[in-house]
Amino acid sequence: MKKQGLWVLAGALMMAASGAQAAFSATELAMMEADAWRARMGFHLLSIRGDNPEDRDALRQLLEGGERRVAELKGQAEGSEVSQASAFGQAWNELSRRALDNPLASLGYADYGAMSEMNTTTLAVAELAEQAEAGSKDKYLDVADLSVSMQRLASEYLALAAFPSAGLPTGTGLPPMDFAIEAKGIDDQLTTLKGRYADDAQAREVLAFVEQRWVFVRNTIPRMNENDANKVPYLFYRYASQVAERVEELVAP
Repeated sequence: MKKQGLWVLAGALMMAASGAQAAFSATELAMMEADAWRARMGFHLLSIRGDNPEDRDALRQLLEGGERRVAELKGQAEGSEVSQASAFGQAWNELSRRALDNPLASLGYADYGAMSEMNTTTLAVAELAEQAEAGSKDKYLDVADLSVSMQRLASEYLALAAFPSAGLPTGTGLPPMDFAIEAKGIDDQLTTLKGRYADDAQAREVLAFVEQRWVFVRNTIPRMNENDANKVPYLFYRYASQVAERVEELVAP
């Protein structure tokens, strides 16, 4: 699909979602957004580790999990929610198709169209989830949003580790990510959440785990844009994935 067509799709999907009350809870929508960034992270991990079968299998399982989320959404949808569920389904299908087809990993050449499309299909899902989530006050939504922040940063980290021109600006017109600012934002989120959930044993345990994993990769982030920076993409992938899984356990209904 050409870049222009993808932006038309994204616009149409957001129009379909606008004004609709989400059948999913806001925390579940945040988890869907986190999974979209994780799918992009998995796409670039295929390049970094040479189309490793284990990585491809993990990515496929993640995408199948997203399909199940969409199926649940469609099963719950009523009235105006039906168009929203359909929009999520179409967006996730486009994302899944692109995520499993990485020419740099399978054929060894950098396909800018593939990288651009990976960006736009990920953003289409993320923007749908954020729009549907707007104004919601679900329990642990703030913890779910912390996971989204970490998955988005990890996704961009792996994109640039895989190929210098694979970042979010490719095909989107977005500015380059400022890793130092994003990392400071996650630091601040963690500090706030630790205070907010000091008396919640379950949330406190999850946040302690998140902080432990974050500390391991935190110091590699501010210099990410420097060519000679020491990058740890697989470690970042592993720890970001573990964070997403623990947060999902916390917010699960």
